[in-house]
Amino acid sequence: MAIRKIISRSIGVDVIAAEDLAANSVETAEIANGAVTDAKLASTLDFSGKTVTGIGGGAYQGENNSGAASGSKGDIFRVHEQQLDTDVTIASTDNALASGPLTIASTVTLTVSGNLTIV
Repeated sequence: MAIRKIISRSIGVDVIAAEDLAANSVETAEIANGAVTDAKLASTLDFSGKTVTGIGGGAYQGENNSGAASGSKGDIFRVHEQQLDTDVTIASTDNALASGPLTIASTVTLTVSGNLTIV
């Protein structure tokens, strides 16, 4: 039996599953813009109880008034809790901000390395 070249238009929808792909076989440059939506990520990724860095974040409110972790242009307010319940150290090479009033729980330590300016 002859082997023929397989081209993308001959592959049906939902025929290739994630487990069929070798690790790191798809580069981000190969994914079309808009192919992976925020909604798709939100429905498939569970970050609860985990620390996620480097992607921005927080909760936002405004026109949508949702308090969601990502907002639209109309969601102009960054919101956060009023009490710090986890030990935090802010390195002297980092900047941080929080609007008040802010209470630090009695069993929690907030360490600011370097200069602190309260506005």
